[in-house]
Amino acid sequence: MPLKETLKEHAEVAWFIVMLILVGVFVGWNIVGVSAGSSTSYRYGLPLFSGMPKFAQNAVLQYEKDPNGTIEDINGVLIVNMTVTQPDGYKPDLIVAQPGQPVAIIVNSPQIITGFFLRLPNGVVQINSPPGYTTYAFFYAPKTPGNYTWREPEYAGYNFSYWTGTLEVK
Repeated sequence: MPLKETLKEHAEVAWFIVMLILVGVFVGWNIVGVSAGSSTSYRYGLPLFSGMPKFAQNAVLQYEKDPNGTIEDINGVLIVNMTVTQPDGYKPDLIVAQPGQPVAIIVNSPQIITGFFLRLPNGVVQINSPPGYTTYAFFYAPKTPGNYTWREPEYAGYNFSYWTGTLEVK
């Protein structure tokens, strides 16, 4: 059998092997990112209470027993009780954290479909929050001091593109 006909006959198998190798490389890359903690959107990306690590869950439970304000430090975890409403946007819209400090945000949206999008040097934190449900975002504040802006990723109503807030790392 000539070489040209042999190549045509086995081309499908060759492409399948190439695609299988590419999928393996991308899956391995994501596993390394998750296990190293450099991919916050995968590591703790679930907008559920169960998506947070155990120590953050315990801090949130302790906060919910006796909330003293919208921002509180409990056992080293910064707990932020955030409400998003139309037309006001995020309340609070300023979070001050220490470098490397764990941050748990409790997002409440009584009337609109909303979200939370924050681009950090070590990954993206993004959640969506339907009205009437409590959702959670967990991440570590960057180790580099500076200001990081979060935005509204959903079409939430009038002036939603101006709904922003600032994570200030001191």
